[in-house]
Amino acid sequence: MKMIVNSCLIMALSLLYIMNLSCGNKTRNDDGEITLQFWQFWTDPEAKKVMTDLVSEFEITNPRVKIVVTDLTWGEGHSKIVVAFSGGNTPDILELGSDWVPEFSSRGALMDLTDYLDTLLQERIMWEPGEFDGSYYAAPWFLDTRAIFYNKALLRQAGYEAGSNFNTWDDFALACKRIDALGGDLAGFGINSYEKHRLYKKFLPFIWTNNGDVLDNSLSPVFDSKSVLEAFELYLKLADYGIIDNQQNLDIKFIDGTLGFNFSGGWLLKNIQRNRPDLEFGVMPVPSPDGKMGISFAGGEYLVISNKCPHPDAAVKFVKFLIDPSNTIRLCKAVGFGFPSTNALPDDPFYSENPYRVVFHQQLLNSRTPPNHPKWVYIEEVIEKTVEKGIYKKGDAETLLRQANDEIKQILDRKNN
Repeated sequence: MKMIVNSCLIMALSLLYIMNLSCGNKTRNDDGEITLQFWQFWTDPEAKKVMTDLVSEFEITNPRVKIVVTDLTWGEGHSKIVVAFSGGNTPDILELGSDWVPEFSSRGALMDLTDYLDTLLQERIMWEPGEFDGSYYAAPWFLDTRAIFYNKALLRQAGYEAGSNFNTWDDFALACKRIDALGGDLAGFGINSYEKHRLYKKFLPFIWTNNGDVLDNSLSPVFDSKSVLEAFELYLKLADYGIIDNQQNLDIKFIDGTLGFNFSGGWLLKNIQRNRPDLEFGVMPVPSPDGKMGISFAGGEYLVISNKCPHPDAAVKFVKFLIDPSNTIRLCKAVGFGFPSTNALPDDPFYSENPYRVVFHQQLLNSRTPPNHPKWVYIEEVIEKTVEKGIYKKGDAETLLRQANDEIKQILDRKNN
C-alpha cells in the first residue's frame, strides 16, 4: 500500500510539474516577441554564468526572441524529460546526453534538423548519436572523452624509470599491481563502483579496444563473446590491483597522491590545478593488447528541438549559435575540460599550450559513442550491474556475461511502451 501511495504521489507531482511549465508557456506575445523554452544541465556557477551570458548575447542580437532557461540535474533530468514528452508539454530546445538522444529520436519526438545543417555535417564530428533512419535529430555541442591519469611518484616507488611505457594490457596491469603492492593506503587502479550513467563509460573502452561490442551490426547482443570476456577478465584483474569507489572519491584519491592510475575525464585537470598543482602526474591514452592507442568512450552534450516547437527557425538559430566553436570553447574554459565538435584541435592556448589536453584530443579522435539504440539507457544499466557483480566476486566472468547477454536480448525483444 505504501508503494502505491508513493507512486501516486510521484505521478501527481510530475503532472503538477508539467502543468506549471505549460502555464505561461505562451510562445508569442502581442508585440510579436517569440519565447523559446530551453532546458539545460549546466548548473555549476562558472558554467551557469557563461550560459547566462550566451543567452543574453543571443537575445541582444535577436531582440524579438526571448529564451527562458530551465535548469535540470543529472540525477532527475532524464525522468523529467520522459514525463514532459509523455505529457506533450516539451520545451522547445533541450540539452540531451549523447546516449539519451536515440531514445527520443526513435519516438518521433524530435524535429528533423537535416535540412537546416547545410555544411555543418562536414565541418563537425560525432553526429552518430543524433542520426536515426538517415536523418539527423541532434547537433553535437560539447564533446569529451576519458583517458588514463598516472602518478609519476608512485611509479618511481614501484621501480619504474621516467619514460616507462604502459601501453599494453600486460604492462599496464603489471604497473597497477606493483603500485598496489607498495601497501598502506596506496592503490594501483581506481575501479568505479555502481554509478548510473557512469560506470559503463569506464568499461566499454576495454571491450572496444579488444574488438568486442555490446551489439553487432544487426543490433543483436554479443556481450558474451570471447573479446568481451577477455576485456572483462582484465577489468576484474585491475580491480584486484586497486580500490573500488565512486568517481568523485577516486579523483580525490588521485589528487591526494594515493592512487597510481585513474581512468577519468578532463575535469580532473582543473581539480588538480586547483587543489594539488605540485602533483607529479601524466596522462596517457587507453592501453590495448598490442600497445597501440586504445579506443575510449566519446560522449557529450547534444542539442535537440521538439517536434512541437512552433518557431523552428528561431530555435535552429539559437542551436547554431550555441554550437559555434567560439561559444562552445567559452563553456569548455569555464568548466575546465571538453571540446567543440570540430575535427582539428582548437587554435586556442587553452588547448595547444596544455599537453594533457592535447592527449585528450588525440584520444577523442580515437573514441566512439555507444550503440545508437533507443533502448540503450536500459542496456547500459545491465552492463553496469554486471560489472559490479564481477568486481564484488558475485559470479564468474563467463556466467555473468552470459546472463547479461540474455537480459539485453530480453530488453531488445520487449515491445516499446
